[in-house]
Amino acid sequence: MPRFAHFVVVTCLLALAACSDKQEAPPAPTENAAPLAPGQVRVKPASLKYMEIQEMGTQGAVHVVWAPARVAFREEQVAEVVAPASGRILQVQAQVGDVVKAGTPLATLSSPDASRVRADYANAQVELRVAQAEAKRQRLMMEKGIGIEAELVVAEAKLQEAQHNADVASRAASFLGGGGSDTLLLRAPRAGVVINRNTTPGASVGPDSGSLFTVGDPTALWINADVFESDLSTIAQGAPVQIVVASLDRPLTGKVLRVGSALNAQTRRGQVFITLDDSNPNLRAGMLARAGIQSRAAEGLSVPVTSVLIKDGQRSIVFVQVSDNVFEARTVSLGQPSNGYIPVLSGIEPGDKVVTKGGLLLDGAANQLL
Repeated sequence: MPRFAHFVVVTCLLALAACSDKQEAPPAPTENAAPLAPGQVRVKPASLKYMEIQEMGTQGAVHVVWAPARVAFREEQVAEVVAPASGRILQVQAQVGDVVKAGTPLATLSSPDASRVRADYANAQVELRVAQAEAKRQRLMMEKGIGIEAELVVAEAKLQEAQHNADVASRAASFLGGGGSDTLLLRAPRAGVVINRNTTPGASVGPDSGSLFTVGDPTALWINADVFESDLSTIAQGAPVQIVVASLDRPLTGKVLRVGSALNAQTRRGQVFITLDDSNPNLRAGMLARAGIQSRAAEGLSVPVTSVLIKDGQRSIVFVQVSDNVFEARTVSLGQPSNGYIPVLSGIEPGDKVVTKGGLLLDGAANQLL
């Protein structure tokens, strides 16, 4: 084959191969994404799995307030017995665990004060009878026309005074309870079980000695939780509660009975009283516990604290999802945080989808609020 013809054949084969390669090559991809508005950022779809997004509503966020607590007797189911007068314990008739009725003797007390009070009561009764007789005599004399009105007035005044003194002495004597002369009988004020005893024979006791006996229902227990001042307003009557007691193998459940109206000046905590759904025979008054009280933030928009980022050291922002993978930074005005949530006063609206976790993926230059 002539050299020129060979050159032409090779050139044609190369041109055909080039055309074949050009037809098989796929077209280059094109980017048609819409431009972003100021403050918006677009993320790759794969990054969405690292973010949590929550739609905002006007209902307050439900969360749990944890507080230290203790097991205590219900006040209306327990009665304390104290010494009404100073003296010495002669005998103890009741022991811890005894089942008693109202009026059952618990202890016998020897008290000189009791003797004096009873003597005063006896004297007051005598003076009352004398005054009654004198007033009656003066009225009879007036009816017969031989009495003097001034003497009748004096007799009736002495009768009123004697009646008053007798009433006072009677109340003082009844306060002492049973017994005679210088002895006092301390009796159970209600039916129940002797839960506690704080005295022994020979002990000197008095009104300032505190409780000598505790009588009541040992199963009548409730939980007293000490809740921070900032959380009290979020707790409502009837709110469900979970109680964790270290010595029990499973949590207890209950409900808020009432919220105390006073605060401890040192701890700035208030008491929340919790009733148990079911009694537990292993509970004892004085046990320490933790109470998880379900509470609700105030009505309005509230977001987790993790949603808020600090921009430029002073501006609070949250990111709102505006499309599948486009997010917009919104400047927000905030209230006071409580239990991981913070009220949003302005900047977002109900229905906005807020990034509650992973906002730093959208703005690495911002800082977390907490």
